[in-house]
Amino acid sequence: MPENASANLTIRLNGDWSMTGVTQQLLPLTEHLAALSGVHPQQAQPVIDLTEVALFDACGCQLLTILLRHLRLLGFAPVLTNIPAELRGSIELLGFGHEFETMLDIAKGHA
Repeated sequence: MPENASANLTIRLNGDWSMTGVTQQLLPLTEHLAALSGVHPQQAQPVIDLTEVALFDACGCQLLTILLRHLRLLGFAPVLTNIPAELRGSIELLGFGHEFETMLDIAKGHA
């Protein structure tokens, strides 16, 4: 792969992203972030796949926001993909649309 090319690194989120389940998401997220520790941001673009997210509420939005902000702070340009219509609606309804606006527009091409 050329030095300036980047590969997609898929992070598949799943399960319960509601108030009762977000604590169960912390370990997998920590593992995903650890896997990126040796990767230069120009070498990979994290693609966050939301296909298998079963439940999602404001707590899930907050945790997803923290993940995305952390990735950006590390220099990555994450992309959201496979966002179910119901989940997309929840993001807007819960007031997080501004947080994901650019990525939601990008994700439409991936969904």
